[in-house]
Amino acid sequence: MKIDMHVHTINSRCSINPIKLLKKICNLKKITPITADHNVLTKLDFAIAGEEIATNRGEFIGAFLTEQINEKDIFEAMDKVKEQGGIIYLPHPFDQRRRRALCRFDILHDKEFIKKIDIVEIFNSRCLNNHPNNEAEEYAEKYNILKGVGSDSHFPWEIGNSYMELDEFDKDNPKEFLKSLKNANKFHVKLGAPANILLYSKISKKIHKIAKF
Repeated sequence: MKIDMHVHTINSRCSINPIKLLKKICNLKKITPITADHNVLTKLDFAIAGEEIATNRGEFIGAFLTEQINEKDIFEAMDKVKEQGGIIYLPHPFDQRRRRALCRFDILHDKEFIKKIDIVEIFNSRCLNNHPNNEAEEYAEKYNILKGVGSDSHFPWEIGNSYMELDEFDKDNPKEFLKSLKNANKFHVKLGAPANILLYSKISKKIHKIAKF
């Protein structure tokens, strides 16, 4: 079972991944995505529902959610995820280029914060180089936290840049997912083209503004 833990849809203003095309590509590549739209919970029949949540101390992804998270205090938001039985995934935590990256806030080594983390994204395909990914992997190993990867896809051609091969599990059961992830040994990763990050994302925002999606 192929899992991409970080995929945006057209519901994020920085993305132009149409739902129908996203489904078609994921089915073709046999990838199950975790949706990670910014501050929006996107539920799709072919995906695991998630949300990339912006808080007062950086952003994280809540996955296996049933309700949208609106809290801005990071600990309150994390608690809301746990109350739903969801899991907490840290995306690109050391990518200084992103203004809401957790490394920009004094929290990554907070003991109470670490207790709440389920998975660290050790490879994000939209980092400009591997340095932030290497730091994330070192962080996960230091604190003995499970590792995940994501394409951070904003465009159709980015889907599947990074994914994991896991044993089959119930898509509605986060505990089964975590159990399967513990046994994962096949991570497929590659960095995307810099133009996707530096140029196309800006164009996407302008398209959203004009079209008012």
